Amino acid sequence: MKVSELAGHVGVSAAAIRFYEAEGILPAPSRAANGYREYSDADLCRLRIVVSLRGLGLELGESGRLAALCADDRCDDMADQLAVRLADRRAAVAAARAELDHLDSELAKLQESLASGQPKPSLCQGKEVSSMLRCDCPCDDTCPCGC
Repeated sequence: MKVSELAGHVGVSAAAIRFYEAEGILPAPSRAANGYREYSDADLCRLRIVVSLRGLGLELGESGRLAALCADDRCDDMADQLAVRLADRRAAVAAARAELDHLDSELAKLQESLASGQPKPSLCQGKEVSSMLRCDCPCDDTCPCGC
């Protein structure tokens, strides 16, 4: 199959496939007499693995390395190594989720305070205000945050 057909089967652009080749993620394909790239079903499978792993947030080089293992009939090795990488990735997602939940909570508190008509919360001082919202200004009459 040609590069455009491969791209269509996987859902990426032909330029992405050529980029993956240039980066060594995909091996150079064979060429037809007219110079066009010719891809096999094995190339299709390998590219699907790369794209799937990239969709899970794995780095391009790691995705290519794992896909190469499977292309070399070492899918069990790929699965073992992938299990470790997935655990690492899930831990990173959990940490990011916790950080986002904390940020959302702080934003909701500030939004509620502003909407309730309470005195304007100081973004410069006070232990009751999140440390994320404190600044290092002198907090005098010229303070831009109005404290």
